[in-house]
Amino acid sequence: MTPATGPDDWEWWWGKWRDRIRCGTCLALMDLNSPCPVCCCDFRNLAPAGHLIDGQLIIVPPTFMGALDWSSYVMLQLMEREWLRPIPTEGKWSALPKGNTPSSRVLLVLIFWTYFESLMGWFYETATKGLPGTVGPDILRRYSFIGARLDRLHKILFGATYGDDLEQLGFGTIWKHLTNVQQQRNAFMHGNPEAITDSLVEDTARLIPEFHEAWIASFNMRCAKRP
Repeated sequence: MTPATGPDDWEWWWGKWRDRIRCGTCLALMDLNSPCPVCCCDFRNLAPAGHLIDGQLIIVPPTFMGALDWSSYVMLQLMEREWLRPIPTEGKWSALPKGNTPSSRVLLVLIFWTYFESLMGWFYETATKGLPGTVGPDILRRYSFIGARLDRLHKILFGATYGDDLEQLGFGTIWKHLTNVQQQRNAFMHGNPEAITDSLVEDTARLIPEFHEAWIASFNMRCAKRP
């Protein structure tokens, strides 16, 4: 696969998820072309399996479900489509007063934040799955907002914030970007639509591959079962 060179290429948005599965041994997110980074489980040399169906032997090659769910995949498609959408040059914000208009691609940032919240929902559901009884669902209901989860819930579970984890993993730039997106998205929702600027849209698109690297590394750090 030729490496993507920018957001105009679908591989830019999807590439970090390509060939990635959930390890059946430790639940880490792993690349099928390499051993699992957490438990070293290796699926590269699995032999085809034979199944007897109506008296006939059917040989089936190894098949794996991709790591990302359908809704997340659709959101990535929507972000790419919004990035590639032609921008009208006239009348795009004719009903809004000058100085109160967001970026023409504002939806890309709004979809990205929804995508991030969805990924973090998966993150914390996985992280709390081993807690006894109803402790996991109860604590997720108590800390249902993304800000509380990234800070207080993360500290309860791991003794550090999500931002601390990204800094430790070498993704401080991504944490700074996520903080900015959250602030500007909240401003947009509360009467300041111009908070989502062209530069924020461009940063969001530019950082997608690094964001995926950061998120996958943080998931494997906190949610995989260590040997």
